[in-house]
Amino acid sequence: MITFKKLDESHLEQVLEWRTSEHVTQFMYTDIEKNPDRQKKWFEKISKDDTQYYWIIQYKGKSIGLISLNQIDRLHRKATFGYYIGDMSYSIIAGRIQPYLYNYVFKDLQLNKLYAEVMEGNDGMMKMHLHYGFTHAATFKEHILKNGKFYNVEYFELLSSTWENECKKFHKHREEFLL
Repeated sequence: MITFKKLDESHLEQVLEWRTSEHVTQFMYTDIEKNPDRQKKWFEKISKDDTQYYWIIQYKGKSIGLISLNQIDRLHRKATFGYYIGDMSYSIIAGRIQPYLYNYVFKDLQLNKLYAEVMEGNDGMMKMHLHYGFTHAATFKEHILKNGKFYNVEYFELLSSTWENECKKFHKHREEFLL
């Protein structure tokens, strides 16, 4: 039911619509303007960068959000990631998406660590990380300036060994992530 399709140029308009919506931007470090030309330039840049990959999240064939692996460090076998549900009518399944990515990262890519930064106020995402075996590693005080206010950022990490040994009930969530 949940699948991941490599981001391509045909998705850019939809992704821009999602990315500029209030429910998505409120917890992003940056706000972007609704500019299709800049969106296309962003896509051209990321398409040539093998340290980041983006996929459209599909549920029963309908595009509902975006998920990405970023800052992929093959030498030290780690990466960060992010995702959002753009279509809020599917927010109920938001918490079921991550295990697919974690299985792909640890089993297929053979990375050792995933880490995530979560902006203050995004309590649901913090709880979700802990639910899936992440540990809270640090708090970066007043780390992000947004709309004239400084926000703390919470840093979480998940090791491959933790995923393998403590999160077995999620190992069945497998899907292809085409590059």
